[in-house]
Amino acid sequence: MTIDVIGYSREFKKIRKNWNRVYLSDPESHPLLSWSWLNEYLSRREQWFILAFGQEQTDHRYDAFLPLEVTTLQDDDTGLFSDQLLMIGNRDSGESGFLCMPGLENAAADAFAGFLMSESWTSMRFERCEPSSARLEHLLQAFPDGPLSRSSEDRARGEIDKGPVHSVLIRTRTGRNLHDRLNRRSVGFVFERAMALHAEGKLDVAEAGYRQVIRTIPGHVQARYALAQLYSDRGDHAEAEYLYRGLLATLPDADEILHRLGDTQMEQGSYGEASKTFEKLVGRHPHRGILRYKLAVTLLAAGRRDTAIAVFLSFDEVASDDSDHIRCKLKAREVLRRLEPVCGMEEQSEVQQQRISFEPTGLLFGYSVPVAVPSARFQTLAPWLLEPSLPSGAWAHLHARSGDRDCKCSRLKH
Repeated sequence: MTIDVIGYSREFKKIRKNWNRVYLSDPESHPLLSWSWLNEYLSRREQWFILAFGQEQTDHRYDAFLPLEVTTLQDDDTGLFSDQLLMIGNRDSGESGFLCMPGLENAAADAFAGFLMSESWTSMRFERCEPSSARLEHLLQAFPDGPLSRSSEDRARGEIDKGPVHSVLIRTRTGRNLHDRLNRRSVGFVFERAMALHAEGKLDVAEAGYRQVIRTIPGHVQARYALAQLYSDRGDHAEAEYLYRGLLATLPDADEILHRLGDTQMEQGSYGEASKTFEKLVGRHPHRGILRYKLAVTLLAAGRRDTAIAVFLSFDEVASDDSDHIRCKLKAREVLRRLEPVCGMEEQSEVQQQRISFEPTGLLFGYSVPVAVPSARFQTLAPWLLEPSLPSGAWAHLHARSGDRDCKCSRLKH
């Protein structure tokens, strides 16, 4: 026996003949399980999958199908996301939730339940009406009691001449998804939602979403990058630096991440390290004026005045009509004019700490959701070095893209 997962419309279309064969053979088939109705319904949904049961691993013919939809919930108190499974053919009807060839109902139900226990979800609802479907009862009883609890309620059906529907909710005892991970079909949605919360300044709940995505897919680069940004926005630049370095260990040529690393080093006053970072970036992108300007500023802050002046002067050696380069070039000339009468940085009067905000632009992953902008803190530099503003490309930002009534959750539409 084997279970295959069908998760794309093109795969669903390929099994149409097989589906219709089972549908016509099943005495409990009903319109909500017909291929035509489901094809139309699934075309309007993003998070769904179908379990296909077969008796032989080498045979591509299936003998049972269980169509399911995933709904994502967010707890209003903790901000954590969880997933609910809905049987499309059973919801609001009490009818059988899956198709099956006669005589294989129990085997298919056991196989479906066993597979679903390996998936990530918090709850699954069964609707039952009289007379109850034997296969639906078998599927309900096939789920183990240990990690799961059951609760029941009755509600009236819309049709006056029909009896009530008995609803049974299977739910994890922890209130979190099985395996403490998101359902992989909701990862994109949760990431987008976390990005939106981040942009709204709700950093704690955004962090919870990012971490759930990373726990589910440790290699999710966008989520790890966004989490590093979040720490910068929160002012924890040491943690942001740690996260950026972790990304660079995997993506050593990701220059936008390296740029962000340099920014966090500047934020912490690690100007020597920041100058090394920007020197590497200038070597890769000699025509990007903002990188050259930041290299010169960090060298000046690190006490390497002569080298910094040489970098400021090097703008005249780069031929570029890029607007940001031209603005940086003009700013470099202004710095040089002000440095002329000064013998050294040590002779300047002590300057007050000032926060300078930069305009966010630049795409790392090709999306367009705004993110809160961090600011730079310089304790040893004169304010005029960064005033009135640096060019618009000064900061590289990530731009994203991707319930139950008895718990305090918000139902999120997909």
